[in-house]
Amino acid sequence: MRILVVGQGLAGTLISHAALREGWDCHVVDSGAPAASSVAAGMFNPMSFRRILEVWDAAIHLDALNSTYKEIERDLGTELLHFLPILKRIPNASYADDWNEKAEQLPWIEPVLTDPQIAQRFPDAVKSDGHGFGVVNGGGWVNVPKLILAWRSRLQQLGRFSIQQWHTTEAQSGLAKSWDVIVDCRGCAVTRDHSAPGPDIRSNRGEILTLGSTSPIDSPPPHSHILNFGKWTLPVSQNQWRLGASYEWNRTDLNPTPEMARFLMESLEHHAPECSALNIQAHDVGERPVSRDRRPAVGPWPEIDGLFLFNGLGTRGVLIGPRWTEHLVQLLNGDTQPVDIVAPKRLFSHL
Repeated sequence: MRILVVGQGLAGTLISHAALREGWDCHVVDSGAPAASSVAAGMFNPMSFRRILEVWDAAIHLDALNSTYKEIERDLGTELLHFLPILKRIPNASYADDWNEKAEQLPWIEPVLTDPQIAQRFPDAVKSDGHGFGVVNGGGWVNVPKLILAWRSRLQQLGRFSIQQWHTTEAQSGLAKSWDVIVDCRGCAVTRDHSAPGPDIRSNRGEILTLGSTSPIDSPPPHSHILNFGKWTLPVSQNQWRLGASYEWNRTDLNPTPEMARFLMESLEHHAPECSALNIQAHDVGERPVSRDRRPAVGPWPEIDGLFLFNGLGTRGVLIGPRWTEHLVQLLNGDTQPVDIVAPKRLFSHL
């Protein structure tokens, strides 16, 4: 099979890797424009903290995540996948009661632990303001920027990568005859292509800080876990952490704002004053592609034969992407049928 993948963010990386694994003749084109995947923290979490619920098909998605990223690590000879427990700061007694009730029902979380209990297990943990921490297992992060760059380098070495613009109408032109299948993985960029009716993919804008410690006397955030206090700190190296993130709708510029940096740092200082001596080393912005129902779009593009869509991975892209990559491979092989919950047709308003 000859397959053209359009866009080399996380979705394009995952499906092009799978295509080469299948032995397909795959080429990737990318516009070269900034992509959310290039600055993403890559964090994954089997829990949704607002209502203390297990995320959608958590176990299935985690199984696919583990096998896929380990396979890519072997192929690229580099470390990408990092499992880390998540410490969720418990804000009040009522939330603690709810958390403990859910801990009896869900495999991912432990009952609330007091500061002394946490300190024994995680000596580098910050204090909890008296209500303790909930421990979440099964979380962690994938080094997505490293993944994108390493996979692009591999594609270039193989002569399977080009920088070029692409528009939906090209899937209906004579150029499309060169390919058996085209997979559109352009993320938010698909909404700016007005050459043909497109899917309802929305932009969720996020700002994230990279923090560093330059002095051994500074008190850093935790090395052994991810800290969640409404925002979060994620250790990425011995003396470097990421702090995030903002969530903004109806805004598509990629200009970092001093106001957001200040808001994130003030939140960190309030909830983890031990970390206040850290310096901002980078301030990045990205657009997360999100569908209106928060489910990805994976399957045939309606009304255009041979064109498929892989988009809308959103804030949980690292977690859900591998599973739906395998679904797309099965679709292209003719081994399965489209699944309604992720069918792209639902996102086309003119149908």
